[in-house]
Amino acid sequence: MSTGFGEYLVLRRLLTPRAVLQVLKNQARARPHLGELAVHRGWLSWGQVLGVISLGEQLKLRFGEAAVREGLLIDAQVDDLLKEQEAATPTLADCIVELGFIDRHILEREQGNYEQGIQMARSKAASSLGMRD
Repeated sequence: MSTGFGEYLVLRRLLTPRAVLQVLKNQARARPHLGELAVHRGWLSWGQVLGVISLGEQLKLRFGEAAVREGLLIDAQVDDLLKEQEAATPTLADCIVELGFIDRHILEREQGNYEQGIQMARSKAASSLGMRD
């Protein structure tokens, strides 16, 4: 689920824009940092993580890019860490329910409606592209 779903919920008047921002902030706080994940896997020490963060800030690089640049991680390790980070990050729906904004059953119904609307829009776009050929 993306922030597009958050916008949909605002249009449906189930959330306010302020509530969506709060949900996104909550989700971001719950997302584990790549450095933390790398330490837990034994790939980096906390000292190395701090060095990578410092380098990243200086050169305006993301953590993984800075770690690869320093030769501390390889691209495949960064990819693994990103997958682990994504899996460990609560979904937008989970955050909405956790914060008590919308009941899970209502949210699941709305998510189904949202996804159905996306599929219909994609089908219409594909049909219109096919007609032009």
